[in-house]
Amino acid sequence: MAEYLKDSGHTGQIDIDGNRSPVTYKLKAQKNDDGAYRVALSLTAPRDWLLRQGFRKEAVLVCEGGREVPVHFEETLNVADNISVTLQADDAVIASAVELRRRFPELRAG
Repeated sequence: MAEYLKDSGHTGQIDIDGNRSPVTYKLKAQKNDDGAYRVALSLTAPRDWLLRQGFRKEAVLVCEGGREVPVHFEETLNVADNISVTLQADDAVIASAVELRRRFPELRAG
């Protein structure tokens, strides 16, 4: 059974074809039974702003330290979706605690 490590919220920017807007993103870290670490990244953004930027499925999150992470919506976004939608990155699977801290320095704070 995976061991929960930490949830944390951070500020960054969502980038859609060069158009950026501030956003809060969440990281959830856990340690798997095999010793590897898994980090899930998600953010919530306003549907209407996303649509005005031409977003349909994929964008880039610019994290606190400038790292860019592709994020996606599970289907193609349209006006019938909720007013606030969740975008996610593919879960990162990391072999060591050292690599976890290097790739996700946000998890060190707090």
